[in-house]
Amino acid sequence: MRVPLFRAALVAVASLGLAIPGQAEIRRLVVERTETLGPDGYQKLTGRAYGEVDPKVPLNAIITDLEFAPRNTRGMVEYVATFTIIKPADMAKASGVLLYFVPNRGRINLTEGGFLADARRQGHVLVASGWQGDLEPAGGRETLSVPVARNLDGSSIIGRVLARFSDMPANQTTLPILRGGVAGTADPASLDTSKATLTRRASEGSAVVPLRSEDWAFADCSAARFPGTPDPRKICVKGGFNPAYLYELAYTARDPKVHGLGFAATRDLNSYLRYGTKDATGTPNVLGGRISSAISQGNSQSGTFLRSFIHLGFNQDEAGRIVFDGSGISRSARVPTRFGEARRL
Repeated sequence: MRVPLFRAALVAVASLGLAIPGQAEIRRLVVERTETLGPDGYQKLTGRAYGEVDPKVPLNAIITDLEFAPRNTRGMVEYVATFTIIKPADMAKASGVLLYFVPNRGRINLTEGGFLADARRQGHVLVASGWQGDLEPAGGRETLSVPVARNLDGSSIIGRVLARFSDMPANQTTLPILRGGVAGTADPASLDTSKATLTRRASEGSAVVPLRSEDWAFADCSAARFPGTPDPRKICVKGGFNPAYLYELAYTARDPKVHGLGFAATRDLNSYLRYGTKDATGTPNVLGGRISSAISQGNSQSGTFLRSFIHLGFNQDEAGRIVFDGSGISRSARVPTRFGEARRL
């Protein structure tokens, strides 16, 4: 059987460690829609994977704020991920290879031609799923629903966040703090600009110049003149942004989502599709135990995700089994820094 390499370096990834007690699982894999694709005997399945993570398992301890996430009656932290599976209608004709594609900001097209058409001709299964908890649900977008972390007394968790803005259009007055249809993440604890800092500079190594707090606002000025309409997810600058400058916003945010669950959700879904026989409700695995190997692929932001996935130890499931035998990662993978990207400080 021939397994084609991706148009990127193929990185071998190994399982690190032995089987351990306790296991996160896909409680339910719900296929919401099934479509027939052309004459090649393939189907497109879309739906949602309902999973949970055991916060007591050491492999999961690296997930930021997991210990502050709400738990169900089994002591688990729950998530829901959308998925798309392209597979032979008759799984007896499948090659045994699962190719997982990491969506970029929720977008991925598994039905286009070229390499994907070749993969289908060879009988491979193609999979994508949601891993970003900061995306608003939308048609054709893979998303992930994750809980908000709170202190044990129920109060909000707060922390400093840095957002960078560059390469914005000329004469732009308003920019989103985060790009890509964010769903209530890294919202400021206060809209009082005196409690935050907005600076600008001509280049990475040049002098940093603070803007006066009265010259910008957490607001939308696209339909109203400065100071515009208050909006916790946007900032507005009096006189507009100058695209010749790099702007940096430092502020205190509240109610963080447990975004690291995106790694666990990717791990657990692919582990289930590869090794599982049925979910917790007794529904059989849609791939029927026909997967013998799995390869993941990502470039740009998706490549950065895969590098972190491997580096942080998520390529072994909670039973100690390998998830992906290899990963195709584009050399362009990097941490994005254009406008609307935020990092926790």
